[in-house]
Amino acid sequence: MTAPDMGDGSALVLHGRSAHVLAVYEPAAPCLSPEERARAARLPPAARRDFTAAHLLIRHCAAAFLGTPAHGLDVVQRCAHCRGPHGRPTLRQVPRLYVTLSHCAGHVAAAASWHPVGVDVERLPPGPGWRRAGARSLTRAESALVARAPCPPAAFLRQWVRKEALVKAGSAHLGGLRRVDLSELPVDDLHGGPLVRRSRWRGWSVMDWRDGGEAGVVGAAVSCGAPRLLTVSGERDPRRGP
Repeated sequence: MTAPDMGDGSALVLHGRSAHVLAVYEPAAPCLSPEERARAARLPPAARRDFTAAHLLIRHCAAAFLGTPAHGLDVVQRCAHCRGPHGRPTLRQVPRLYVTLSHCAGHVAAAASWHPVGVDVERLPPGPGWRRAGARSLTRAESALVARAPCPPAAFLRQWVRKEALVKAGSAHLGGLRRVDLSELPVDDLHGGPLVRRSRWRGWSVMDWRDGGEAGVVGAAVSCGAPRLLTVSGERDPRRGP
């Protein structure tokens, strides 16, 4: 496999349902480290599937970006505060490659780039506490934008996944989300239009997408250059063409 030329700051993003990712990549599950398998074993069944799918997907995303086999890549996570096996992921073999992952209620995403990159996915509709979360995370201008939207819960979630992606890219932190103003970006839903939308914000390329209907998933990725989005369908590796 030839590695894509993404030295311009672009990113590769893979996403899909956990079941589809496992159907395509689970035969390679032994590539997970003993530590990852131990973490997965402690989780309830649904969370275990999401965790396993995300940790497989991040390897295959990085492998596609690098043009190397996924089974030769080790994912390392170490919390900067407690040194526990969680936190921002890196690759042991290519520590300067930026990688990121997200999983939520049966959906997963991963991204890779030579420059900072972040990705997040969340399930629609958001939980009943979304208004309280909005009060803690949205600026005044963003709150007004969400309130005017045809579907305020979906509009809130759109801003939330963008901010989570910025946190993972290192451009924001969870305690300072109200100082990150994304009110210049659209929050209207992607119903009836393209399921992928691209914007620019303060030097970042922002990519929004939606998968499914009312009970679907919204996702966002941020990178220095234009991200490329591929979907894992459950029938084939999307990197290998139709």
